[in-house]
Amino acid sequence: MTGDPLAQAERGVSLWRDAWLRLRRNRLAVAGGLMLILLCALALLTPWIAPYDYKAQDLALGAAPPSAAHWLGTDTLGRDLLTHVLWGGRISFAVGFVATAVALAIGVLYGTVAGYVGGRVDAVMMRLVDILYALPFMIFIILLMVIFGRNLVLLFLAIGAVEWLTMARIVRGQVQALKQQEFIEAAVSLGLSRWTIIRRHLIPNTLGPVIVYTTLTIPSVMLLEAFLSFLGLGIQPPASSWGLLISYGAETMEEYPWLLIFPGLALSLTLFSLNFLGDGLRDALDPRIAKD
Repeated sequence: MTGDPLAQAERGVSLWRDAWLRLRRNRLAVAGGLMLILLCALALLTPWIAPYDYKAQDLALGAAPPSAAHWLGTDTLGRDLLTHVLWGGRISFAVGFVATAVALAIGVLYGTVAGYVGGRVDAVMMRLVDILYALPFMIFIILLMVIFGRNLVLLFLAIGAVEWLTMARIVRGQVQALKQQEFIEAAVSLGLSRWTIIRRHLIPNTLGPVIVYTTLTIPSVMLLEAFLSFLGLGIQPPASSWGLLISYGAETMEEYPWLLIFPGLALSLTLFSLNFLGDGLRDALDPRIAKD
């Protein structure tokens, strides 16, 4: 029983529920979301589901192809590849989510302040963004890693500190449109402070674009980490990430192709899932784009 359509029309449908209904109709986005949940669950449960100890080696076995004992095979030190792919996923997801959170915290606050205050403050803040855009950020990250040491926390901060620029521009544009709305003028007339208006009214109303861009920033960050690890400037042994595993696999791909195929497949599935989900969220939160 679906209920009275007139009563449903009178109650209306919230923006978020309407977006959820549109998202559910996007099969690629739903498939991407389910795959992402599965991969995150595997990463979280790795200590309990990994078939072998992370440090266990079997030098006599060496690099063996996939078998019943080792589903994804072993590396040149006789370590189970499935175990290392699972543990590598934990590191890759941690870098992706934490570095993206750093980028969002900086970008959302910076863009909101610039867009709402406006005037000379906005001009100065956005010229700084333009200057930072012109810098070779890959070289900047590499220099940070070389000067201050290659550790996980620095990697989070270094990547997050260079990924916030686009988010700041997106949020600034949204805020400039929002501050002309009547509800912001009403908040100003009530005597609310600028910080209160930013915290209670402006930032919550930019969540749509922020959520969409977040799903697109995470794969960008994971790719950047993989590239740094491939160069030997990212995650360092005994820790592991998909990028580091791909680097090892690339060195021996002609003799032991499974060492490259399976970590690369895990990273590719994650990136595709995030991109499909991001595209679906973009269409759901702004249906005008899907109609164009």
